[in-house]
Amino acid sequence: MQRWRIGGIICLISVLQQASPGPACRISEYPCRNGRCIRLDHYCNGNDDCGDKSDEPTYCTVCNRTYYGDVGKTYDLHVIKPVETRLPFLCHLTFTANGQSHGDIVQLIFDEFKVGRYESQALDGCPDGYMQLSELGRPFTGGSWCGSSSGPAAYYSETSTVTASVKLFASPQQPFQFSLRFRFVSRQEAIVRFGSPASPLERGQVAPGTYCTRQFEECYRKPCRLQSPNYPGMYPRNVSCYWSLRQKVVPTCKHAMIAVRQEAAHKMHMKRSISVLGLNKTVRALRAWRDCTGERDHLIFYDGGSTNDPVLAKYCGGDWLPRVVSRGPEMLVAFHSSPFSIPLHSPPSQSPLRGFELDVDVIFADSDSLDYSHELLGCEFDVNATDPDGDDIWTGRGRKGRLISPRHSLPPNTTCTYKFKGYPGDLIWLSFTSYSQRALLVGESAHVLLGNSSTSGGCATKLRIWDGNVLLEDKCDEPPRLCDHSALSNATRFTRPCAMSESYLSTGRSLVLQHHTEDGTALHPAGFKLKYEFVDTRIGGEAWPAKDAPGPCHRVFRKGHVGELMSPRNVFLYGRGGSNDLHCVYRLEANPGERVRLVLNNASFGMNTLCSTSTDPHSGRAICDYQSGGRTVELSVWELPWKDVRMPRACLCDNTTLNNKPIVFLSSSRSLELHFTAKDMNITEDFTDLYFHATFELVSMAECPRKQRIRGFGGDVYFASPPVERPELLCSGLPWLVEARSNRSLFLLSWGAFLPLKPRLEEPTRCPTVNRVLIYSGKPPRLVRALCPAEPGARPLAVHVFSEEWWGDGMLQSRTPNFLVEWVGGEPGVGAFSWLEISRSKASLLQQLQVPVNTSDNDTELQCLHRCPELDACINPSLWCDGKDHCPSGWDESESQCGSASRLLTSLPGATIAAAGAVAVSLLLLLCLTAHRIRVRRRRKLAKKKLLTGPRLLDSSINS
Repeated sequence: MQRWRIGGIICLISVLQQASPGPACRISEYPCRNGRCIRLDHYCNGNDDCGDKSDEPTYCTVCNRTYYGDVGKTYDLHVIKPVETRLPFLCHLTFTANGQSHGDIVQLIFDEFKVGRYESQALDGCPDGYMQLSELGRPFTGGSWCGSSSGPAAYYSETSTVTASVKLFASPQQPFQFSLRFRFVSRQEAIVRFGSPASPLERGQVAPGTYCTRQFEECYRKPCRLQSPNYPGMYPRNVSCYWSLRQKVVPTCKHAMIAVRQEAAHKMHMKRSISVLGLNKTVRALRAWRDCTGERDHLIFYDGGSTNDPVLAKYCGGDWLPRVVSRGPEMLVAFHSSPFSIPLHSPPSQSPLRGFELDVDVIFADSDSLDYSHELLGCEFDVNATDPDGDDIWTGRGRKGRLISPRHSLPPNTTCTYKFKGYPGDLIWLSFTSYSQRALLVGESAHVLLGNSSTSGGCATKLRIWDGNVLLEDKCDEPPRLCDHSALSNATRFTRPCAMSESYLSTGRSLVLQHHTEDGTALHPAGFKLKYEFVDTRIGGEAWPAKDAPGPCHRVFRKGHVGELMSPRNVFLYGRGGSNDLHCVYRLEANPGERVRLVLNNASFGMNTLCSTSTDPHSGRAICDYQSGGRTVELSVWELPWKDVRMPRACLCDNTTLNNKPIVFLSSSRSLELHFTAKDMNITEDFTDLYFHATFELVSMAECPRKQRIRGFGGDVYFASPPVERPELLCSGLPWLVEARSNRSLFLLSWGAFLPLKPRLEEPTRCPTVNRVLIYSGKPPRLVRALCPAEPGARPLAVHVFSEEWWGDGMLQSRTPNFLVEWVGGEPGVGAFSWLEISRSKASLLQQLQVPVNTSDNDTELQCLHRCPELDACINPSLWCDGKDHCPSGWDESESQCGSASRLLTSLPGATIAAAGAVAVSLLLLLCLTAHRIRVRRRRKLAKKKLLTGPRLLDSSINS
């Protein structure tokens, strides 16, 4: 018994040794009987790879087996067409990546595929047979592949195990070929799907119980990719994927939008596209909307997180995907593949990638901007102006800005409406810097099927601009007026202003812009960029009298007792609006018994560096000192003693003049004018560069009781500082205006010394007093003489001033001669001037004209009877021998002229009374001499008295 037991054990060991002759094979290998290990794909391949034919048993098949492999190796399988008696035929091929060196995912490459017929229009697209793919742990989709593939087609599993099931029905006449290669790929190698280890791609989280539905969040932190199922290989049939994109974290004062796009053609391979006939090869074809029939795979982009939200685009193939942008922080992308198809192959000249991959971006816009529609449904924008005076009663967006069409995609048949609303007195100025539209779709896809809801009248895009009830613009698939050159402006280059022919200007405070898109903007991009500005046309005050030919900003202020003056804010008056020069006049008129108090608070004169505000050495007033080449930009104050006479009071042109404190002016008359002038403005300057602000008040103060605008044959005016009587005080600051008839000239006599009109700063003054007598001439008055005053009557200090036309200037002779004389009293002192209305004798006139005169000096036709010889001028006869010296030498009152009785004798009738006449003449001469001496004494006493009481008119001239 013991011997039999030992023999049995020895026999069992021998049998076991024959069954397992060597060490165990790996999972990716097939164990031969002879102990060799071969690759699994060598089993039943028709070759004796084991050497003992154990890998080629009778009736062997490659079907219904599980295949493993090693990373880096490629395996082959070939399924032989079954005989007719074995139909229907079913073959399951399972491939498993076992991890580590055996890989993580499976790659299948179908080199030969002829399985039944593919009928795209049939209800059952694979009537003779098909192939199906299923993966472990994923729902079965039920989709099938059939027909004949003209090239290799690749498939990459999403899980570690995939099963290919091939099924044939009783159709032996159909050809059958099925050969494939399979590989096992590690996750580290699959960088196209997962990204590199250093920069992984975010593919979202798969929703439980679904094949490919995923959720994506916070795609601004990491690169998110929407990949077709089993990317970069062909995707399964009859599959529906929903990719939910959401941005939860949005920075403060920002608004998030989701953008999906793909520009790379090698990453966009869907089911074979319809060929586009007649297109250039450079055209990147797209298929969408109507082309996306039931048998075509397609993508749907929803403007929100559910399928109830508006559809932005329906895409079913092409070389690229334009950017599709949601209105808000959520977007839903749906993908649907048809139930049946031929395997998607890769031609040798193209990328081996199949399927598609979409890039996801997150766009942030300012939450209060006009870059997106703030409404869930619709597309309306309100652009309200802010109050230029700071009293903002609306939620405004400024007085000007830039506006672009919505940055997000618009659904088909959408009209975006922009309502511009300004304040009373505002106009709206629009200028388009760019406008574009591009039809990306061709063929039947060119227009969206919308039933009867289309309102565009056959226009893919429509642009309308309404000025109230008036239609300013109506464009159908055409650009509006463009000011496209303004788009070239940058920090170092400025372009000319937009002309009216290149822009739009409303006639009132409101404007409406409507932009309609028929096909949506995702697959038919249409957009614009424009600049808008609310133009403030308010100036204040009342209209300037039309008879004075006023400028666009000339205003009169006469009703309010207090108010403010500001530079105009109408951009069209400045360089940026197209104007070259600006001249605004603000006239302040007080009522009787009132005067104007003006306060200049601030001002800006732009980059006017060639002008400075200095102090006039004669009047002590602010003046504008321009350097060579400097342009005129200034703010000047003018006094109006009379309606047609303006006297300069101040001129400012330096930005630093009003930095320290405001400047106050109190008028001497009832009218004051403020002039704002800017010449040669550049194309960037407007009311933000050139401006001023002032306030005014009408204060009660008695008027000057004297009429200091005088006209007549001659007279005297005396000045004293300070005034000693109330009338003198009330008239302080007012000049004297002396006027002559149009065919006469004027002569002024005063005492003192002439000073340079513009003395040099380093030149010492030659005047011992700050008092001045300033003599102006012409209209507007121009300073012609600055006089350092001296004691009146001192003949060695007498100075003469003639009106300009006296010297024969033909252009000046057509003007009415006048002198405007101003007393500037800065310290105690006196001054005076005398004036005469003069004319030239005929002989003097001929001499001035250089006409030879061959007559005696006693020719009364050439010489006037009442002539001041030292002036070579004739005066009015009423001034001759009137008891007051009018000629500077006193010739008109000399004894030689007023003491002779010859003129009286020539007027007596007959010789019989000659003796009596001689006696009477002698007596009369004696009386005249006595009376003359008395008048001289009285005149001197009166003159001294007047020096103490101020300026007065001392003759019987005609006052006006």
